[in-house]
Amino acid sequence: LVLTRKDFYNRWVKEDVHKALFVSFEQEAQDLLNKYLDEVEAMLDNRQIKDPITNEERRPDERFLRAVEEKIHISESGKQSFRQEVVRKAMGAYKRGTKFSLESHLQLNDAVQQYLFEQRRDVLRLVSSAKRPDDDIRTKISA
Repeated sequence: LVLTRKDFYNRWVKEDVHKALFVSFEQEAQDLLNKYLDEVEAMLDNRQIKDPITNEERRPDERFLRAVEEKIHISESGKQSFRQEVVRKAMGAYKRGTKFSLESHLQLNDAVQQYLFEQRRDVLRLVSSAKRPDDDIRTKISA
């Protein structure tokens, strides 16, 4: 019970620190969810996807999909059923006239948050690395 409580509090603190440091966290998480949905849909339909930067057609980004899925321990053999479940829930939300959001799929919510947290890890280290930062560190932190 003590270990479970400790794990819960550690996770809770990490999430709060992350959200406090990144004001746009919710929007970034929603954008990442939208990207994940686009990639999964293209993967399941076996079609090309338009790259938002280059406007060129490309294959769905399997590395990105797996990077998100591995955060919640989705195995290689289970990825297809997980992806189908996500698309099924997204389509259900669409049919009901609601928006599919991170709250719509708790497991995917965890994966997206962990993925963003890992992407921002260097900034978190920088902010929390020095108890008494010198001028150089203060400049980096404010930047």
